[in-house]
Amino acid sequence: MNEQTRIRNLLRDNPKGLTIEDVSKKLSLNRATAAKYLNSMMISGQAELRELGRAKVFYLSQRLPLTNLLSLSSDFILILDRELFIQEVNDPFLSFFHVTKDELKGIRIDHSALAQYFPEDFVDSLTKAVEGTELSSEVHLHIDNDDRYFKIKLIPLVFENGSHAVGILLEDITEMKQYQLELEERIKERTKNLEIEIERHKRTEKALRENDAVLKSMLNATPVGVGLLVDRVIQKVNNSMCDLTGYTKAELTGQSVRILYPDDEEYHRINQELYNKAGQKNVRIVESRILRKDGSVIDVIINLSPFNPDDSSSGVTATIVDITERKRAADALRQASNQVALLTSVTRHDILNKITLLRGYIGRMKQLETSDALQEILKKEDEIADTIANLITFTRDYKDIGIKPPDWISVEETSRRMKETANLGQVALHLPDDDYTVFADPLIEKVFYNLFDNSLRHGGNVTEIRISTVENADRLIILYEDNGIGIPENEKEIIFERDMGKNTGLGLFLAREILAITGITITETGEPGNGARFEMHIPKGSYSRTGTASKKNKKTRKS
Repeated sequence: MNEQTRIRNLLRDNPKGLTIEDVSKKLSLNRATAAKYLNSMMISGQAELRELGRAKVFYLSQRLPLTNLLSLSSDFILILDRELFIQEVNDPFLSFFHVTKDELKGIRIDHSALAQYFPEDFVDSLTKAVEGTELSSEVHLHIDNDDRYFKIKLIPLVFENGSHAVGILLEDITEMKQYQLELEERIKERTKNLEIEIERHKRTEKALRENDAVLKSMLNATPVGVGLLVDRVIQKVNNSMCDLTGYTKAELTGQSVRILYPDDEEYHRINQELYNKAGQKNVRIVESRILRKDGSVIDVIINLSPFNPDDSSSGVTATIVDITERKRAADALRQASNQVALLTSVTRHDILNKITLLRGYIGRMKQLETSDALQEILKKEDEIADTIANLITFTRDYKDIGIKPPDWISVEETSRRMKETANLGQVALHLPDDDYTVFADPLIEKVFYNLFDNSLRHGGNVTEIRISTVENADRLIILYEDNGIGIPENEKEIIFERDMGKNTGLGLFLAREILAITGITITETGEPGNGARFEMHIPKGSYSRTGTASKKNKKTRKS
């Protein structure tokens, strides 16, 4: 016996009526379930509701309160008499099927405009419902561009005159159905991926078996330490790896690579660098330290190349090169370079101090001398002093280009960080929807800063700046656009020259030099009068899509 039948019997035994709480307690149902069934019975005409103070009391009814049915339900409702002629229909039903009440009332349903939307045996089902059998099924309806799934219920009814009837209730289950279909599709896709993955592993295992003899020969011939790893466990090593570490092949095979690191911190750092670093799917290189069997520590470069670039767990080839002597020489060279840099910095500081004194004397002479010719000379001298100061400042920035090795840098994060540094004020900044990392000199931050500064200084009344990305077959294009006055056609190239443009043009010259280190080009392609537009072209292999930018960063920001 279903719950609705139990409730109907209970109401029949209690003609004075029961509240939701009464029904819930007597039938051991939770309150929400009892309320759902009582409301359903009221809508279908099997029960009536009366309010006594704050209490809502339900009674068993033999008559259909048709007006309540149509007003209380948000479902699509159609009422037919026993001969299947349409008697009533609610507004949601009319709206969805694009018909009027006058077009339906008094028409037998299988002769109406609705007949095309229901299955051939629908009339038989309606006849059974008139005779007292409640039925339900699912139907998929597509009208114009509205595509929906419904649960259709055929409910036996009784009109106020005692004649039998049937109610058609269409409950919208589109979201649930779409989720079900999507889930089924995901399961199919996952099953397909699992089959592909299993086949891929089989091919890998087969290839490893077939190439074992060739690999042994190659491994032992190279002077570089080589090992084959799966899940960071050593499977094979060549003779050079044994010479490098001081261990025998038997001592290394089957061991975790942890045995080769001086401490846990270095072991975990290398794991993060080689296996988890974004943007490096193929060859991965990192500098580290190796602990030899005799306890000595040497500096090395570790190079990983996965068997499958998309799945490092299938195995990797690791090569290790001893760079201890090279590192010592590099440290000595770095120390010498630091000393030269210190001397340059001190010299630069002294020159700037002298320029400051020179400007002071020029200022005093401007006050003392009134001759127009002399004032013009002093003005020129002042401009020369400014130019020298700008050039000295430029050497401070330019000296850092190429000092740090290129790295994988987020376009979205760099833009956002430089936005704060450039102090855009009320200028709205739109950041890219998709985030990419690009292989560039760390000073790429100065590129974005200089572009912001160029818009603020020379763009006129700039109120909006937009940074976006476009990926083509062979490159990624980073677009920087503002809504200022733009750049004249005859200046589009010379603005990147060292001694041209406003404020000596050093900013954009520096930007081009920084980008050129990793093969990135920059050009200005905007339409004069409609804002500046700079395009940075990153070649294939020097960028990687890391995902969608955070929701908060998609929105227009103001400093």
